[in-house]
Amino acid sequence: MLACAPEDAGLNLDEGEDAEAVEVSATGLTYVRVRRDTRRCIAPLCGGYWVSRVNRSTMRCVDGTYAQECYVAEVDWAGLGLEERALSEFQGQAASGRGVLRGRIEGKSFARFGTMGQLVVTEGWQAANGSAPTGVFYHAHQTDLVCVRAPCPNVRGQRLNSSAAPLMLAGVDLSTIPGIDRAGQDKGYDYLRQEVGIMVAGSVHRSADGTRALRASQYYLRVSEGVADERYCMTDADCTRSVFRAPVRTPDDCYCVFCPSYALNTTSAELWGNQYQRHCGGFRRTCPVPRCIAPRPVGCAAHACGTRLAIE
Repeated sequence: MLACAPEDAGLNLDEGEDAEAVEVSATGLTYVRVRRDTRRCIAPLCGGYWVSRVNRSTMRCVDGTYAQECYVAEVDWAGLGLEERALSEFQGQAASGRGVLRGRIEGKSFARFGTMGQLVVTEGWQAANGSAPTGVFYHAHQTDLVCVRAPCPNVRGQRLNSSAAPLMLAGVDLSTIPGIDRAGQDKGYDYLRQEVGIMVAGSVHRSADGTRALRASQYYLRVSEGVADERYCMTDADCTRSVFRAPVRTPDDCYCVFCPSYALNTTSAELWGNQYQRHCGGFRRTCPVPRCIAPRPVGCAAHACGTRLAIE
């Protein structure tokens, strides 16, 4: 049987975590929810959106201050790559509280009003139904771990906007979502088994045998591929061509680098390059020396770095 009280009850993710990691989350790409601004005054001072970070009590606004919610004059949805009808539907869902977005607040100049906030979206997740989410938000997906007997902790649960280590869960219970039918549950479990996974709001409970399980109050499916963090951009100047295809956090992650074939933002290219130099000096000497042709130019389109010919 599951424990009576959730293990993450009263969890405050603003405490007890690495300060630098939290600051990176606050100023860079982060998971948020939005609601429409219903105040009546001249646009863009009113009529935009209020943005709040999930699992956090505050977020950093465009003026550098921290608040429970930040006002943005508009939302840039281009990074989702959705067609007009699908985008319109998702915008309505997100504004009514049935969506979770990943993005960052950028400054944008508005004539006569100066610089105001703009939320640039790179991912979108839509709720399974209209039930209000409660608890902590996680990204969950089933791993390849195979157990001889149950319970099997083969579900990786990562708290959103957190630098804490992921939890290994023995399961996710979607039947606890108010109003969800069997078809809705089955759809969620199907995506849970895929690499993209699902986003779950709920609470973690520990059973008598010590394993954990996540009871859901709501789950979300990704609406499109979106923009990967390492490709995020605002202008062409943010993009570069790199020989590095993945981060290198330990020597076990090392790989041979060849020609500059990967379109990345300059921040990720520099970070991955520094990681490679730190961990892969000896490994690189075992790699063949490539012959490279001049790389194609890169640019920024829909907030994603890519090959210029491919994005024009």
